[in-house]
Amino acid sequence: MIIDRYKIREQNETLVLSTIIHNTSISRAHISQLTGLNKASTSAIVKDLIDESLVIEIGTGDSTSVGGRRPIQLSLNKNAGFSLSIDLGYDYISSMLTNLNGEIIAEFKEKNFYVRKENVIEKIKQTILSYEPYYVDCKFRLIGVTLAIHGIVDQEEIIFTPYYDLDQIDLTFELQQALDMPVYVENEANLTALAETSFSTNKLNLVSVSIHSGIGAGIIINGELYHGRNGHSGEVGHMILYPHGVACPCGNKGCLEQYCSEKAILQQYRLLKADDTRTLYDLAEDYDAGDKDVITFIEKAAHEISIGIRNIISGFAPGVVYINSPLTRKLPFLLILINNCIRSKFSKEVPILTSEIGATASLLGAAVLNLQNFFNIPHLHFSEEPLEKLTPVL
Repeated sequence: MIIDRYKIREQNETLVLSTIIHNTSISRAHISQLTGLNKASTSAIVKDLIDESLVIEIGTGDSTSVGGRRPIQLSLNKNAGFSLSIDLGYDYISSMLTNLNGEIIAEFKEKNFYVRKENVIEKIKQTILSYEPYYVDCKFRLIGVTLAIHGIVDQEEIIFTPYYDLDQIDLTFELQQALDMPVYVENEANLTALAETSFSTNKLNLVSVSIHSGIGAGIIINGELYHGRNGHSGEVGHMILYPHGVACPCGNKGCLEQYCSEKAILQQYRLLKADDTRTLYDLAEDYDAGDKDVITFIEKAAHEISIGIRNIISGFAPGVVYINSPLTRKLPFLLILINNCIRSKFSKEVPILTSEIGATASLLGAAVLNLQNFFNIPHLHFSEEPLEKLTPVL
């Protein structure tokens, strides 16, 4: 057996860096204990990380019970570089700058901007330039840009986008050529799942259901984002709810998102009230006021959404399901109604929650993807809860 010493060194360096990232303040001796590396190897790797400006010394900690020199504490040099996330909605563009610790530095959302292949590249360039004052003077500047796409993405290629035409250009390639920095594209719902597993929970198996103009799901299995064949996993909005129902851009009829997406529910509510100006806030007011027609409409929508969630739970057995949508944020009673529709023993055991990170989830997930690629660390966990143990794959 040939041992690649350079590979082992690289793996050990990643292990030490990961340990520092996941501990706010930690000594060399504690790193050695947690990783199993000897103190000499740990010290040598830490020196290299400090020389590379990834790690800094932040002072001394408490001495041990037997006395002795107080240990020097280490921390990630979180402002040595920054990550940029961009969410490309069909009628908006959101962006967020985070540091290397996933902390939000700045964010901006432009509404009523209609994303098209003709305008998207220039708009992204302008967005990157707008954040330059934050990162221009740090060592690593921008470590990467990740784009959240509302459609199917497979290995950095946009395969299908039902509500804009970004599947007609090689967006990743064109941006990498124009920007000379790492650019990644990923499905928006997948990024929300990455955000939930990194910031919200210690569960290593979860589903994040994203309900906006369409419906998608990000699926985390054993701590890893599941893409499926050709990136088609999580297209739960295209499960058939009503055979021979409303036509969908995917080619099927009766898809879940034609009835239960934010866009579809708002359209149905406006038809019910014969008023194209009605908003979700109006819907909430009508429901709270006891409008019988609205109550019946919402109960039907909750039942339909619950069918999709029950199918997801039956298929993936997640530890938790998050719903990320303006629907559950602006209509809090909707989540209660959905849970009331969940009667199966298997489904009842799975918490169904509104995402606490909400509208920022896809952007935070994009930051996680940038950081994973920059650090070469597959699992980044910023929640205070310790992670569940991985289930061995047989």
